[in-house]
Amino acid sequence: MSGNIFNKLWVIESLPSGELRTGKNLFDNQLDKAKQVQQDLVVEFAEPITKSELFDVLEKIRNEALSGIYPMIHFECHGCEDGLGTASGELVEWDEIREILIEINRATKLNLMIVIAACNGAHLIKASTRLDAAPFWAIIGPEVEVTAGHIQDNFGRFYESFFFDLDGDKAIGILNEGAEHQDRTYHFLSAAGLFSRAYRAYYKSHCVGKGKKERVERLVSEAMKNPDVKRRGVAWARQQVKKGLASEDQHFDKLRKRFFFIADFPENDARFPLSKDDIVAT
Repeated sequence: MSGNIFNKLWVIESLPSGELRTGKNLFDNQLDKAKQVQQDLVVEFAEPITKSELFDVLEKIRNEALSGIYPMIHFECHGCEDGLGTASGELVEWDEIREILIEINRATKLNLMIVIAACNGAHLIKASTRLDAAPFWAIIGPEVEVTAGHIQDNFGRFYESFFFDLDGDKAIGILNEGAEHQDRTYHFLSAAGLFSRAYRAYYKSHCVGKGKKERVERLVSEAMKNPDVKRRGVAWARQQVKKGLASEDQHFDKLRKRFFFIADFPENDARFPLSKDDIVAT
């Protein structure tokens, strides 16, 4: 978890009125030591009330990233299975969040780190488990609801530790001290881990057994819509489909290069040297 580029921390809070201002408290009172250990660290607080204002903030972050300011984004918002809540009571669906995070992550050359404090971060992870593009380099978040007191107590020390040596494992250990549940409250998931999850699910449902047979027939049906293929017959079409599916290693590498933006940033090829065999074996 080290070696990545972060030169700005955004604290985004959108909580209903009357609730504990956990994001504002973090910004005002908990980050002094973190700024001391990384003296060039810029910290900015944003308090969008509405869905539109939240997207304005995220668009600003994307534009900054295009100019070389690479962020960590810390969200202090409520979440549920369907999305992220704003102070106005509007719901921002996880897919909407994911799409703008992909754009920010692309602008950072795949160096975006997300921290989700109070809400159930597992839902964003679930929505992001796809093979099209990476929405972040890494995400830290809880898989259970977390109380504001726990958030206040530990996030300042988390950032102090993280920016001291960029050792995320140690920092997460600090974040989980005094966890309210038997298992760790906060979890770390990298883009490599996300891709592995998504490809493993895809492989099991499309490349072996019943799923593979259904995939073959679906592709044959699509191919038969082509007059030239139809003229050659369904047996020929099925043979060609099976030949194509036999080269799954090439398909895997195509998916990997797309997910990690390797066409745009060739250096990411060496950063994410995943193999199909290693992923499907686990």
